[in-house]
Amino acid sequence: MIFLTACEDRGSLVESEFSLPEDVANSYLTFLNPQQEFSSDVYQLVLVPSNAITEPSEIASYQITLNSHLDSPLQTYQGEWQQGSLLDQTNTTNRHTLDLREQEVGRIQVMCSIACELFLIKDEHLYQHRIAADDFSIDFQIQTNQLNSVEYAQQYYKSVDPNDERTTLADWKQKNGFDQGYDQHVIFRDSKDLGYGRDMYVRKNDDGSLAIFVNNFVVSVGKGDPANYGPLNLLAAAYQDFEYHLGSNAIEFSPVDEANPDSDKILKFFTFSAKDEKGIQTRLTSADLDGRGVKHMPSICLACHGGNLLPLNSDNSFNHVSLKSAKLNQLEVNSFEFKDYGYYSQSQQEAGIKQINQWVRDTYTEIGERDIAEQGRWESSFVEALANGRYGGAGFESEQYQEDSIPVGWQQTDFRPEGVENLYLQVVEPHCISCHSLRGFSAGNDDLVDPLIINGESIKLGNAINFSSYEKFISYSELIIDYVYRRGVMPLSLRNAELFWQPPYSAPALLASFLPDFDVINEEGELQPPGLPIARLETQRLTAFPVRLNGEASYFAKNYQWNIVSGPDNHDAVLATAQQSITQFTGSTEGEYIIELEVSNSLGSSVSNMKVTIDASRKLASALNFVEDIKPLLQSQSYNLRTCQSCHNSVTGAAGIPVYYDDSNAELYLDVRARVNLKAPIDSLLLQKPTRHQHGGGIRFDLDSVLGSESYNTILQWIQSGAPCGDDILTCQ
Repeated sequence: MIFLTACEDRGSLVESEFSLPEDVANSYLTFLNPQQEFSSDVYQLVLVPSNAITEPSEIASYQITLNSHLDSPLQTYQGEWQQGSLLDQTNTTNRHTLDLREQEVGRIQVMCSIACELFLIKDEHLYQHRIAADDFSIDFQIQTNQLNSVEYAQQYYKSVDPNDERTTLADWKQKNGFDQGYDQHVIFRDSKDLGYGRDMYVRKNDDGSLAIFVNNFVVSVGKGDPANYGPLNLLAAAYQDFEYHLGSNAIEFSPVDEANPDSDKILKFFTFSAKDEKGIQTRLTSADLDGRGVKHMPSICLACHGGNLLPLNSDNSFNHVSLKSAKLNQLEVNSFEFKDYGYYSQSQQEAGIKQINQWVRDTYTEIGERDIAEQGRWESSFVEALANGRYGGAGFESEQYQEDSIPVGWQQTDFRPEGVENLYLQVVEPHCISCHSLRGFSAGNDDLVDPLIINGESIKLGNAINFSSYEKFISYSELIIDYVYRRGVMPLSLRNAELFWQPPYSAPALLASFLPDFDVINEEGELQPPGLPIARLETQRLTAFPVRLNGEASYFAKNYQWNIVSGPDNHDAVLATAQQSITQFTGSTEGEYIIELEVSNSLGSSVSNMKVTIDASRKLASALNFVEDIKPLLQSQSYNLRTCQSCHNSVTGAAGIPVYYDDSNAELYLDVRARVNLKAPIDSLLLQKPTRHQHGGGIRFDLDSVLGSESYNTILQWIQSGAPCGDDILTCQ
């Protein structure tokens, strides 16, 4: 341990400590849509025997136990069945409450004395049906994140390693040819990403596949301490001190179909434990990479590698589309720390890093040349230009990494504000571009997108997230303010976020100076780091009583207070639970109401208002379902001036469209659910895309129009009711 501290000059490596609020402790390296299995609501558990009880004297019993996510008991229900058939989820005899509004319940366990079945229902919509095992027991988890679970990780590994040939690091190395040696070996500390000491080995195989594994080193000084991710990790890696070996990560760029070497290559991610007493490194389904909580494969990787994770298919298999959109990151030399002397200095490793970056660039080219549907609906030109610019051109003419390279879309012009190049070099390049150059879809039809005038130029934004130019970047100014300053989830890597927010906030202040209508300041008029509570509601609702009001989209809220600010004369409307995140608004008087939500934490409070228009002729929100209400909205012109399906279809639709809304899609309901956020309904992609300029089909739900507002409200209320499918067996299987 002494040599780790005594042999290096750490004066220039000292980093100031900064910790973001614990409220976002587990939000890093995860996708923003948690893909919940159920919405936060009150459900009914109905338990029935699988077969009719025919003997008058026969009595059967059961017990239901609700456990927390930590497996501690929360509630127990007991009951009996007597003569008669009860195989019907509509019965009222054996109903028990399942309240998920606080999301404490994580596991449901059932024990019956005979064969039994469990139905989970709400508003008479069926959400779950489980049949008891041979021992008359039922056991299932309530998933709060379907992309971050053991089950998801298991299905992922089954997909990328169907024959279990990579269950240990030794097996993975052999499978990828490392028993014959490696082509490049570099050691550094990634000061921006995870703070690890990285001992990296790279092999380029004859079939064009690329394989990389990294031994990760962390000198831990205490759980959760920022110093765990400091310069000592570089020394541990350089000296190969396996006392501080945290584990190893591995990535393949190899054929999607191992039986067909000519099939398209995709990225496959693996994580392995540190060596056990026998020297074996075992494949893991989860890891805690940044000290902010365990997360599961491959979401923990694809958060930074450009992936587009989708929930499991209806047959419980992993969706390969998620991996088609994943790419390798360039090694960003300017964010690394190296030993000052010897073989592992920057100068000695520059050539090896250049070779690795050239191989990585070549994977972009290979993916970009594929059919758009087979490349994950991604456009490669920007990240290729980015990689080429860092080495002097497409031929990688420069021997050294050019950290001051500025892509064409960010270079100073008469149309761009003064200082745009500094914005790129000080903020976008170090904190944004490594991930955002790998994201975005090429889908879009310029004929359908109205141009915006940005800095005097006419810009069409018919794509998803695209930071290839200043104009496209700044078009997201509202979302940037929201995600970076209010919500505090960008940058999505914790270590990067800590670097971004280090006092005196030079990077946040520089970025804020370019953002129109920036308003995230404290009472002293100073820039405010994330942590203040922010109440968030939709601006308006058009519905019938009762109305479910959802405040879970609010940021950093610890306390909630709902109020009826105004309403029709002599109204009888009331709020059922005024101090919870979700409440029920009921009454009998039609007309316009103003509802207020105040949220607070130790730092302050925030208020948001919403107009609720009650029209008794409208369909109840609880009665909405996908088959009867949402599918027609996506497909029928009566709901939309131009149907969503007119672009989102497999025959005549826009090239590279990420989802089909026509009946050719057997997974239609699941694909729509993947664009729904049950925890924060107003953040659902299904609502965000048709109301924003960054949509290949343009703005489809104009909230200032009656038709657009009604379409938006229908989808919103369906999501808030739990996004039930309906009774169509083919659609809702």
